[in-house]
Amino acid sequence: MLPLARSAGRALTAVLLSTVVAWGTPVAALPAGPPVQVLAARYLTLDPTQGPPGSRVAVHGYGFTACLTRPSDDAAEPEPGEISVAWPGSDNPSVTRAKPNGEFETTVMVPSEATPRSDPYRVTALCTDNRKLRAAADFTVTSPVGPPDLGLDPTEGPVRTPVTVTGTGFEDCTADGGQGGTVTLKWDDSPLLPDPPADITADGGAFTAVVTVPPDAEAGEYTVTATCAEDEQVSAEERFEVTGAGPSPRPGVPDVQVAPASAQAGGASLTVSGSGFNCPQVEVLWDGERRDTVEPGGDGTFRTTLDVPSDAGEGAYTVRGQCAADRTVGDEAAFTVIGILPGPTTPTPSVSSATPSQNPRPDGHVPLGLIVGSCMLGAAVLAAAAYVFVTHRPRGPRWVHQHVDYRPGAAPVATDVAEPSGTGGGPPTRSVRLEPHPDPGDQTLEEDS
Repeated sequence: MLPLARSAGRALTAVLLSTVVAWGTPVAALPAGPPVQVLAARYLTLDPTQGPPGSRVAVHGYGFTACLTRPSDDAAEPEPGEISVAWPGSDNPSVTRAKPNGEFETTVMVPSEATPRSDPYRVTALCTDNRKLRAAADFTVTSPVGPPDLGLDPTEGPVRTPVTVTGTGFEDCTADGGQGGTVTLKWDDSPLLPDPPADITADGGAFTAVVTVPPDAEAGEYTVTATCAEDEQVSAEERFEVTGAGPSPRPGVPDVQVAPASAQAGGASLTVSGSGFNCPQVEVLWDGERRDTVEPGGDGTFRTTLDVPSDAGEGAYTVRGQCAADRTVGDEAAFTVIGILPGPTTPTPSVSSATPSQNPRPDGHVPLGLIVGSCMLGAAVLAAAAYVFVTHRPRGPRWVHQHVDYRPGAAPVATDVAEPSGTGGGPPTRSVRLEPHPDPGDQTLEEDS
C-alpha cells in the first residue's frame, strides 16, 4: 500500500503545481515590434451617383498614399503626387493632390453632350506619377431636366395675402456633398422671408414655401424671384399683382389668455386663446420656445392647447403669442407650475451583504489564496477516494499466501485457519473452513434428445 500511496502523492503534487502555474502571474508578453503599415484599398465615391448632363459631381478618393512625386534631390522627402480625375473621354480633367492619409476631394462636371444610356459612365482617378495607381466609380446619366420654374398660388391679391411659392427644376442647386442647396426669395429687390421664417432647401430639385404679400405694397405688378444661394445662375421668377391695399387692420391690440393659470407638470395641459392679431399666422411660445403655429380667424382670434413640459420645475413661466411676420406684435400671459405629478415608483433592489459571486478584487485577478485553497480541497477529496479504493480492493494472491495457512491430510474437518486480528490480541475478524473431498474426476453433461 505504501508504494501506491507514494505514487498517488506524486500525481497530486504534479496536479497542484500545474494548477498554480496556470492560475498564477501571466507570462510577460513579447515586446511589441514596429507597427506594420498596411496600404488601404483604393476606391472612389461619387455624390450624386446619377444626374442629367451639366450636373456637378463630388468625387472622394481613398487609398492613394503611394501616389508620390520623387524630387530630383535624392535626399529630399517625396511629396504627394498629382491625381487626375476625369470623365471618360474628357480632355479637361480635375487635378488635385492626396492628403497624407491617401484621401482627396474634388468635383467633376457631367459633360453637356453626355447622353442617357443603359451602361453607366466610369469616372477615373489616375496618379500621374505612377499610372498603376488608379481607381474608378460609375455614374449614370439621366434625362436632362427643364429650366428652373416658379409657381405662385394665388398670382394676385391684396396686401397681407398668404401666397404659396413652389419651385421645380432646381436639381443643379446643390450644397457641399451633393445635398440640396438653399433658395432665397425676393419681392422685387427686397428680401422675402417665408412665414414662419425658415431656410428654404431645394430637396430633390423642388421646394415649397408660404409667404405674405408685404403690407406696404401698393397696387401693381411685382416680381417674386427664387435664386440658389450656392449658384446664382440657377434662378426662376414669377409675377404677382397686388390688387389693392387689402382689409383694414383689425381693431384692438393683441391679447393672450391662458386657462388654467396654474397646473402641474408631467401630463397637464393649458388652453391658450388670443384676440386682436392682425396677421395670417401666430406663433405660440412657451417661455421663449416656439411650441405651435396657428392661423387666427377673420376676427383676429385663435385658440390652441399646449402641454406643460414634463421637465418643467416649479415656478412661473411665460406663454406668448406673436405674429410670425412681425414678432414685435404680440402679447403674453403668465403660467405657474405648482408641482410635479408623481410618477410610478421604481422598487429599489435589495443588496445582500453576502455576495460570493462577485470578484473580490477590482482588477479582475483571482487571489492566490483562493486558488491554493480550492486545489488543496480537491487534493483532499482525491486522496480520500484513493484511500477507499486501495483499502477495499479485492485481495490478491500475495495477500492470500501471507495470511492463509493449510495442512493437507485425512484429518477430520476443523476450522484451523483464521486471520490474525489487526488490533493485536483481539479475536479474528474472519475464518476459512476447509473440507476434503475425493476427486470426482472428469464430469460430462449430455443433452437428452
